[in-house]
Amino acid sequence: MKVGLLDTWLPRRYRSFWEAFLRALGVTLLFPEEPFEAALKAPAPEWVSLPLRAVLGRIDELKARDADVILLPDAQLGVEGERGGGQCPWVRDLQSTVESLRPASPKLFVVPAALDQHVLGLAARLGSELVRNPQEIRLALERSRAQIKPCGPYGLPGSDAGAASVGLVGEPYLIEEPRLYQGLLEALDPYGVALADRAPEELRREGERLGLRLVLPSDLEWAGAAHYLARRASVKVVLSLVEPECEAMGRVAGWIAGKLPKPMIVHRLDDSPEQTLAALEGYNS
Repeated sequence: MKVGLLDTWLPRRYRSFWEAFLRALGVTLLFPEEPFEAALKAPAPEWVSLPLRAVLGRIDELKARDADVILLPDAQLGVEGERGGGQCPWVRDLQSTVESLRPASPKLFVVPAALDQHVLGLAARLGSELVRNPQEIRLALERSRAQIKPCGPYGLPGSDAGAASVGLVGEPYLIEEPRLYQGLLEALDPYGVALADRAPEELRREGERLGLRLVLPSDLEWAGAAHYLARRASVKVVLSLVEPECEAMGRVAGWIAGKLPKPMIVHRLDDSPEQTLAALEGYNS
């Protein structure tokens, strides 16, 4: 059996355990090898956003390499809701969205984009589908359970967050995929860019305290990160990334902005870096 693992949509939050477990089971692992830019050219309707298109492109590649199963992360950790980002089908239910766009894809096995002891039962279920040997599954679980650790903060490579004047926020699967906004990061270099240096669960708790009635964990993390960064002395403006294919994200950004002590600017992924730099003028003095 061949199992494919994605390199986008929050892989750092869950992949370490699943990689170790599947290796211990002795199954063949497949990882994306094509350039990331190739995934962004995956055929899809116009309403498909760049983060979703990247997932589709990687699934297409793994299918072409004869993957039997592909692990698909659930950024919502099993929580359902249509408020906020839940208006976007790929935010609310990535699995159903992918299956509607790729009905002939390999089996998608959904795993939470987080690690705790609950994944052991899920791993045992997947193991029974792959090897059908309870003894091998138990041994694999014992060998890999040390990889079940809380996820720490995400940081941009090489950034000096302490002196940054721009706090960057957005849906976590977008923020943790800087390949989607590399041009913007380069343009913002004179300002310095900070991400929220707190664990995801801490940011979700801060988001809950804002009273926005957001339900989905990814929305709560976005809101919590914005509020956290807006309270940082060096940050003069919060910059929120949104996917233009989902109007609801603009509304969520507006709700969050109303709760911040600092100004927020919205950058759509189809905006040019120059547009955003013009909007930032006056915040770097």
